Amino acid sequence: MTGQQVEQSTVTLLTPRGRGAVATIRVCGNCQTIDSADPSLFQAANGRRMAQQPVGRICFGHWGEQQQEDVVVCRISNDVVEIHCHGGDAAVGRILEDLKSAGCCVQPWFDSLVETASIFEAELHNAVSRATTLRTAEILLRQQSGLLHAAIKQLIPVEWTSEEIGRVTGRLDGLIRRIDFGRHLTSPWNVVIAGRPNVGKSSLINALVGFSRSIVFDQPGTTRDVVDTETAFQGWPVRLADTAGIRDSADKLESAGIELARERLADADCRILLLDISQEPLPEDDVLLVEWPNSIVVAHKCDLPDLWNGRVPQSAIQVSSLTKHGLENLVDCLINRLIPAIPPDDAAVPVTKRQTDLLLSARTAIGRNDETEFRTAVQQLLN
Repeated sequence: MTGQQVEQSTVTLLTPRGRGAVATIRVCGNCQTIDSADPSLFQAANGRRMAQQPVGRICFGHWGEQQQEDVVVCRISNDVVEIHCHGGDAAVGRILEDLKSAGCCVQPWFDSLVETASIFEAELHNAVSRATTLRTAEILLRQQSGLLHAAIKQLIPVEWTSEEIGRVTGRLDGLIRRIDFGRHLTSPWNVVIAGRPNVGKSSLINALVGFSRSIVFDQPGTTRDVVDTETAFQGWPVRLADTAGIRDSADKLESAGIELARERLADADCRILLLDISQEPLPEDDVLLVEWPNSIVVAHKCDLPDLWNGRVPQSAIQVSSLTKHGLENLVDCLINRLIPAIPPDDAAVPVTKRQTDLLLSARTAIGRNDETEFRTAVQQLLN
């Protein structure tokens, strides 16, 4: 699309990536950018051009002449327009590309935040937007509302004395202990479900999430790749990985899937090992139990006769994906394993990699008794 280019405006997608009913795009600068394109990008139902729309008035219309997109726009001020469209990537991408072609500079939301706020404030705004559950959003909002900022300010020692350093070290270590928890407020805990072929890994995931996300077929070796499914348990975001059945295989494709499964197991926050107790145990079961001793063990298909003859580990959770027996116990065990201690409501939690790196740098500086390096790291945290 071509058109007469006017004073350059910036356009920013305000809503986070992912599925959503509505997306919001903000245009800052000269709102005539939208009118100046040839043909005009926005056709209002009331027949007025964008620059003629009253400030604060919601206006319905269509975007583009070909394959029109229904949109709602509002002039927030004389130089700010918000466009609300369908939340899918196709609609958002099309509007952003049209605005770019009309002369707008497409700017990431985080960059636009930094123009009016500190990096620290922008990080917390961004973190809240990435929350996928109400429970994590509530914790992030508390951090954004001043809890984390106040905790970091308390790290600044009045004097560099052994007493002050001891006080600061205790508070700093408390923040560092919550780093892993804070990271998962915007990134799901990774849980890998593993077992030999045909023990019901896909069926278990389907039962846990409540819909058929994984292919279920009673032929060993069906899953060749890792299939990820994101869900939430008790308000905590979790990514479940359905892996290839682990066994010795001469099939190159299956072997590649098994190797990928082992890599994901090594990186997982928690592992669930499935044993099909309706079939007699095989050496592959024992290998998995020995190789991953800290896993949650599930005695699967417990609705069928038990052919293990007392060999099932005592800690195993009896589960049936068909009858849903034991699923609640499994979820409770999983959450207790992932989050052994939930921080109290008044606990400060670091939520970004930059914050984590600077906290660790500050801790290293204390270990070296380097006051300058320590104060620099803490000050950078608040910038």
